[in-house]
Amino acid sequence: MQREQENAMILLKKQQAELAAMRLRYVATEEKEAVQQDRKELDSIRNDLNGLKEQNRMDPTHSVSEPVPGLSQNASADEHLSRLLEERDTLLRTGVYTHQDRIIAELNRQIQDAIKDQPETVRVM
Repeated sequence: MQREQENAMILLKKQQAELAAMRLRYVATEEKEAVQQDRKELDSIRNDLNGLKEQNRMDPTHSVSEPVPGLSQNASADEHLSRLLEERDTLLRTGVYTHQDRIIAELNRQIQDAIKDQPETVRVM
């Protein structure tokens, strides 16, 4: 009788471990899909932003040799935003961090601030 109970406990622990592993795989798959969706949205935003930059460059109100006002500042802001997004996505892809972790929340706050600070003419949202 004791032996049967021990075997049942061993089997139960194995099943619990398998269940925990399945949960982790499920969560990882959900996170991967969320990151892929975020990446698609980011790519779309970048494409829209590049289109707007090109329109600014081709604006007939500016001469060819005349720089577009604020373009270098916008490019710097874009680089900063891209760096923040990449840093957040990289941390999430490691699987060590989740959207609830403080560092991810802080990066999200900085990303929102960077988006908010973009000039209205360049903002794509």
